[in-house]
Amino acid sequence: MATNKNKFFATWFLSSSEINSILAKTNSSVRDSKEIVNSIDIQRSKKSSTKIKIIDIKETNFKAKLMVISDSSKIFLGIAPKFGHTGATLSEIVKSYNAVGGINAGGFLDDNLMGTGSKPDGIVISNDVVKFKQSGLNKFNVIGFNKNNILIIGNSMTMGEIYNSNLKCAISFGPALVLNGKPLVTKGGTSLQPRSAIGQRKDGTVLLLAVDGREHDSAGANYIDTQDIMLKYGAYNAANLDGGSSTTLNYLGKTINNPCDIAGERSIATAFLIAP
Repeated sequence: MATNKNKFFATWFLSSSEINSILAKTNSSVRDSKEIVNSIDIQRSKKSSTKIKIIDIKETNFKAKLMVISDSSKIFLGIAPKFGHTGATLSEIVKSYNAVGGINAGGFLDDNLMGTGSKPDGIVISNDVVKFKQSGLNKFNVIGFNKNNILIIGNSMTMGEIYNSNLKCAISFGPALVLNGKPLVTKGGTSLQPRSAIGQRKDGTVLLLAVDGREHDSAGANYIDTQDIMLKYGAYNAANLDGGSSTTLNYLGKTINNPCDIAGERSIATAFLIAP
């Protein structure tokens, strides 16, 4: 039930009421915060520091890779080369921008269950320009960076609030995991899935996390697991990105985690990338 394409399997064996009862026991509890990031708490990264570090993480239920980027000014949002028509794999997006690496970002609508990543959801801002705004919505969950290279996370932001945040890039997803140093997930549930997340330390350092899942040696993580990793490695603000089959982390032209889709990397619409 946590996948885009395979929900129908459960309905072969269980009624809707049975499925809903099981899901109710496994749902995460995330505190709904109307706060947005207090940007004055975050120092601007020193542009002279270009250090990137890869950390291997092994927990009981999962293994993960954490990329630590010292210079937050290097982070930008990339979009698929044929954005709006068809998606692309993270490797293809990284290559198209000649980027050092990156992680999958926002979600996308999958009306025909083909998983092509062609139609993003929410809002997409890249290079200071609104590239996409989902029709019928007037408020958006926002994860992105402002022009001071500070990670901005906000729930139900209006377009006015988005413009006032001076965002250079952003996507819609969630939930927020850590906001102004405070954890927001109070109950993790038991839904173990591949997870992607982004965070920022108070010194401006950016954290990109990819948790492998749906594998024999890595079942996956729930929201509280993901939150705890971000807190352990110093995140002052952090948010969940699109996960499942989309979870992919790339560095120096190589996929460094294990995407769970049997076909390999999934086509996506957007990615947070690292400039050379």
